[in-house]
Amino acid sequence: MLELLVKGGPVMIPLGLCSVVALGILAERLWFLHRTARATNRLLRVLNSNAPPAWDDLLAACRRSSAPLARVILAAVRRKGSPSLSAAERQGADEARRLEGYLPAVDAVVTLAPLLGLLGTITGMIQSFGVLSIQGGDNPFAVTGGIAEALITTATGLIVAVVAFAGYAWCQHVMEREVHQMETVAGDLLERAGSS
Repeated sequence: MLELLVKGGPVMIPLGLCSVVALGILAERLWFLHRTARATNRLLRVLNSNAPPAWDDLLAACRRSSAPLARVILAAVRRKGSPSLSAAERQGADEARRLEGYLPAVDAVVTLAPLLGLLGTITGMIQSFGVLSIQGGDNPFAVTGGIAEALITTATGLIVAVVAFAGYAWCQHVMEREVHQMETVAGDLLERAGSS
């Protein structure tokens, strides 16, 4: 495997860095989003219990929870009197940014990795044509090194992009579900509190 990476040429170094960055961020986000989803599900079980909790009990459950939804609800009722929808929206936007974390860097890797693979293709082909121009067609094996470099970097760039994109898409799906829950559940609760 190491020999294959060496044959890919110098472009394999930034491709390797891209893969490490993408995998590190995705692993951290998947763990974070998993913990967040569990906390949200626990809070939703309290909210959707057979006997809906009293407002004070609900706030106590939100204070104990680490779910983004809990922080949105608490931000809305921080002031005395009627709940503040604008405070809930601001907190919701902050929570959405927290859920996203460094995922934009993974999105950049999805774009950058195939371009680096293409750069490796070009440098490999330049190497092949350079050897061909010096040695002519007498030594076809000398030309294959550049072609191998071109193909290895192209394949590596595409593999890194596909893996990063799959992880990114899954994280986006989980984030959108969390944000949707924040909007609908917090909106319903605030409406109920405002009418009571």
